[in-house]
Amino acid sequence: MAKKTANLTVNEAAYGRTGFLHFDYEDLQDSTFLSSGASGLMGAADQIVLDVLEPGEFIEHLTVSVITAAVGDTDFTIDVGTGNHSTTDPDNLIDAEVLGGDAANTSLQGVLTVTGCNTTASNVGLLAEFGSLTAANLTAGEWVIAWKKATSPLAFTKQLGD
Repeated sequence: MAKKTANLTVNEAAYGRTGFLHFDYEDLQDSTFLSSGASGLMGAADQIVLDVLEPGEFIEHLTVSVITAAVGDTDFTIDVGTGNHSTTDPDNLIDAEVLGGDAANTSLQGVLTVTGCNTTASNVGLLAEFGSLTAANLTAGEWVIAWKKATSPLAFTKQLGD
């Protein structure tokens, strides 16, 4: 399995990313990789928490890259979004992209809007959700989701007091 996730080093972050998840078709077949239902920051099955956004933090950049194209199940989709937008359909950054049908060496760019900001008073998740996935049919596929998290200047000023 190719799965790994980490906070990036200073040198890696200099290229504009603060976190990533590298996974393959075997990870999608592992029953412990995706959620089985609502719990914690997740609101539905077939989701994974990529990162936690504190109040005032937002996703500045988001990319999903196809390293190796999917084989076997080529119609599954991916949504990526912040939990304050919706935990049951986290699609405010990437919505229903047919990840299974994308060719190798392609990248999907997230639509970054104000809805990517955590405007709540609680932590929310940066979630990825897979739809129409028949993981048992997959025989190949490898992907990377990378993102850059930033903090709103307003969040800093709230800590200064009056």
